[in-house]
Amino acid sequence: MTILNVGSINWDRVYRVKHFPAPGETIAAASASLGLGGKGLNQSVAILRAGGDVRHIGGVAADDARMLAALASLGLDTSGLALLADTETGSALILVDDAAENVIVLDPGANAKIPEAAVLQALDAAPVGGWLLMQNETNLLDFTLTQARARGLRLALSAAPFRPEDVTPHLHSLDLLSVNAVEFAQLQASLPKGVSLPKDLAILVTKGAAGADYILGDQVLSAPAHPVEAVDTTGAGDTFLGYFLARLDAADGVEAALATAMAAAALQVTRQGAVAAIPNLAEVHDFLASL
Repeated sequence: MTILNVGSINWDRVYRVKHFPAPGETIAAASASLGLGGKGLNQSVAILRAGGDVRHIGGVAADDARMLAALASLGLDTSGLALLADTETGSALILVDDAAENVIVLDPGANAKIPEAAVLQALDAAPVGGWLLMQNETNLLDFTLTQARARGLRLALSAAPFRPEDVTPHLHSLDLLSVNAVEFAQLQASLPKGVSLPKDLAILVTKGAAGADYILGDQVLSAPAHPVEAVDTTGAGDTFLGYFLARLDAADGVEAALATAMAAAALQVTRQGAVAAIPNLAEVHDFLASL
């Protein structure tokens, strides 16, 4: 089925640095680049390159011809894109150090101004039982999840940037929650004493070089990470989730979807950038065959 992704779209300006600057310190970048990113767009491209069918719903500046051309070149269905006047396309400033770690500063721009009409139009055309994916980088989180559930869609939330007050009200309506290990600990700490996570909520926990866990009730499936030489970890979690959801929707089964997603993320971190670094399914299959 088509996966609807109401998600962010950013210009990513990436600076490679030896180390992250301390307060008051000015350092020179070894290199700089401009590329496509945003958790939403990263995940949509990962779904597409994993063989999934995805329709991206989001917002960009109406006069950003360069972004519109770049999105068209990706082959994504962007018929749900809102072109917004008097605003800037979302952007991110990303510093990547010699250890391939990153720090990111976001300007939401158009990502915070997606109109309700664009979301409703997409939801009304969605098949019952299809997936609706969201992150926490856009507006309309509560509105979209509520409207999608009312239409019989399955809900997946990539809860980053993590804010407990945005996530906990939806725990009992979500089908899949994706968090990293730090966010998972924050989620558990935010629950009232004596309250546990819903037993029927599937939770993906990414743990970087330690792999990932799929948790459903008392069941825990773990997928080890592949040892690779990382050059840039930006977007690795998005690649993992997009691949996992696409392969799950293709009925690969949870274990197979985890294995494919882990391999895709391993390949992605060996390349620079976010969208540009996401591998296609043939590359992932070749990587798995080489192990």
